[in-house]
Amino acid sequence: MTRTLIGTALVWLLLITARPLLGGRVWWWVLIDLLPPLVLVLVPFALLTAGAAVALRRVRGPVREGRWLVGLAAVALVVAVPQSGLNLRAVGTHRQPPPGALKVVSWDTLEWHQGNDTGHFYRYLRQRRADVYLLQEYMGIRKDEPVPVNDEDRLRAVFPGRHFATAGELLTVSRFPIKKQTVVEAHLPEPATSWDDYWNIRVLRTDIVVDGTEISLYNVHLPDLFYLGASPFSAEFYRIAADLDHRRTAVLKALRRDIEGNSNPKVVAGVLNLVPGSGELRWLDGLTDAAHSSGSAYPVSFWVGGLQAWRLDWAFSAAGATADRYRLTDPEGLSSHRAQEFFLSTS
Repeated sequence: MTRTLIGTALVWLLLITARPLLGGRVWWWVLIDLLPPLVLVLVPFALLTAGAAVALRRVRGPVREGRWLVGLAAVALVVAVPQSGLNLRAVGTHRQPPPGALKVVSWDTLEWHQGNDTGHFYRYLRQRRADVYLLQEYMGIRKDEPVPVNDEDRLRAVFPGRHFATAGELLTVSRFPIKKQTVVEAHLPEPATSWDDYWNIRVLRTDIVVDGTEISLYNVHLPDLFYLGASPFSAEFYRIAADLDHRRTAVLKALRRDIEGNSNPKVVAGVLNLVPGSGELRWLDGLTDAAHSSGSAYPVSFWVGGLQAWRLDWAFSAAGATADRYRLTDPEGLSSHRAQEFFLSTS
């Protein structure tokens, strides 16, 4: 039995060591990334507990094998923690946002208010009391395909005096003047739906001016990890997963190029469809995860059914921009994604 556990610990160690190396480099790794990230630490923790029980003679088994199990499980646990989505900084103190900090909200609206109470939807948005909204899925669904919507009149009534930028299914609402809006082009393959912009426009950059400082806001919705409309027992499921992976990588490369060529204080926020510890997060190296300012030890933004175990929504800051008091807000049944809220300041 102990040898079986040692083998399990070794396999697990190899798996989590390979994860940041292969994620985003081979498309099929996305299937492994569907595992709830917290499981990455729960397995070695359980193995460590079992090994300690053997090594300390609390249960029957060879002591030497118990020590081997403890060693392998301990190493696996150390490797797994940074990939698990655990926010170890939550135990620390978090500063108050400085005077003049902007409140930013990023939210995947899940097909705008289609199928929901429109009044409830707009009340939810207004109750966020944000200076900037980065909204995804400003769209509807017809015959299982995304279609554009035009809610401009209602938006201007709900947010009088605000400035708007929209492209594809991305909508940015700002209390401050918009100097420029740009679609970050990724030169993607021909899309599979009649609304090309839904597939082709995945990053909307909006430059706003706040007290003389130009700030770049990147509103992002990366392609999904897989397509639920296809059976996992069909070849179509894996063909689509490979195509989505290719599209995600292309968008991330384009986003990285734009970030590197932009000296403005900046925020990147939206549905990245990446899980903690994913190798694809390397494209955002050098940016600061806004969740570091959160009080949650395990921030999750997305759930399936009753299981809340994944973080697919992210916010990052860079180049003199700082995020404070990050939190994920209950969507009140309007979406399967929590809204991201944080305060933004520049230095």
